[in-house]
Amino acid sequence: MSADHDLVYVSIAELSDRIRTKDISPVEVVRATLDRIDRLEPQLNAYNTVFADQAVAEARQAEADIGRGDYRGPLHGIPIGIKDIYECGPTTCGSESLADYVADQDCTSVAKLKQAGAIVVGKTATYEFAYGFPTTQSYFKPTRNPWSLDHDAGGSSSGTAASTAAGLAYAGMGSCTGGSIRWPAQACGIVGLKATYGRVSRAGVYPLSWSLDHTGPLARSVTDAALMLQACAGYDPLDPASAKVPVPDFTAKLGQDVTGLRIGLLRSLYEDSCDPKLLGPYNAAVQKFADLGAQLVDLPSISLTQMQAIEWPGLFADCATIHVNNVRHAGDKYNPHAKLYVAYGLLVSGAQYLMGAQARAQVRDDLISALETEVDVLMLPTSGFQVNTIQDSSPGPSIVSRSFSVYTPIFNFTGLPALQVPCGFDTDGLPVGFQIAGLPFDEATICQVGHAYEQATDWHTRHPEL
Repeated sequence: MSADHDLVYVSIAELSDRIRTKDISPVEVVRATLDRIDRLEPQLNAYNTVFADQAVAEARQAEADIGRGDYRGPLHGIPIGIKDIYECGPTTCGSESLADYVADQDCTSVAKLKQAGAIVVGKTATYEFAYGFPTTQSYFKPTRNPWSLDHDAGGSSSGTAASTAAGLAYAGMGSCTGGSIRWPAQACGIVGLKATYGRVSRAGVYPLSWSLDHTGPLARSVTDAALMLQACAGYDPLDPASAKVPVPDFTAKLGQDVTGLRIGLLRSLYEDSCDPKLLGPYNAAVQKFADLGAQLVDLPSISLTQMQAIEWPGLFADCATIHVNNVRHAGDKYNPHAKLYVAYGLLVSGAQYLMGAQARAQVRDDLISALETEVDVLMLPTSGFQVNTIQDSSPGPSIVSRSFSVYTPIFNFTGLPALQVPCGFDTDGLPVGFQIAGLPFDEATICQVGHAYEQATDWHTRHPEL
């Protein structure tokens, strides 16, 4: 195995210590990352833009700053990717309609990460406007899964997931409206952390749904995801939904065991629709928690059909308010399926929207009540189906069908923090994962639980061979 392969897969936690002690230079780290991008990007299509010269210049500056004792913390000198809906240089949103757009300033999350010393090596690929499915006919080439190049990388944060899994970045930022951090994280065998609604600023991030959008990190370990969240979390007056709450140390509980911890299983949501080849590794993860001393508690839950009935009409209606005028005036620059989802939103009635909002509030109250009285965290699979192969044409309306059994939306429309952790592979050799969710603004506990599982298994240490 090559030396650069070993270097690009070192954890942020370990690499940051080597950078801090000057055992390795940020310049060496960035060059190794860029070399890997040069070699593998033609296979993966994980980046829409790569900032090679800028990244090297920033690495030299980081080396100089650290050399004179100005070390900013664990992300100083670490190369990361940023989903291409975040304002930061060229920002295409994966759409021909914005192919030439260049942001005049960085959005809040990117500015915070840069202040922490992170080096942005590029803008990672995304489904068009974070909701249109990519095909071979898309304006930007679809990102391919590093575990199987014939398959999709999951979405919509496809480029961030693929680049992180394949060693083309040490971590990155994604966005999540119905699961677009956690689903691609599962598809690529890495960790995805959707923090509580309002925990991380969305200012300067192209919106999809004002009430469902979250921003957050993808990384190769729970520790690295927690370090990323630490740098970008916090109140932002530029985001009307931003929560003015203290930012704790998200790594504070890492290393604590889960003996006696109560894990609530939402079986009604997933058991009837989860493909057995994914359910098997998930059930093994549930048993692993039992072996570690956790208590398993069955909780009543809404069904997959009920969850979809709550999530998708509201998402599509919000999406339509954002895109309808653009589609009317520049519809020829949208993929056909993206325009179709805007049309769906125009068919949602005001009564449907309000009924969905009422149901959201009830589900949220029920989950919070259970977390306050019966269990400490919630657990369920991330997805009940495996990602598809890359398609040659529009996949049509599959996103609203029962076969699209992604279980992530329940934590988008309730706003609870949720963590995707890899837990093995299916019979086709593609990654499988599970979610841990908790009380609002208690990301530290879900990180504790995910980290405990990592320490008892080795799935997070496995990397695709390209």
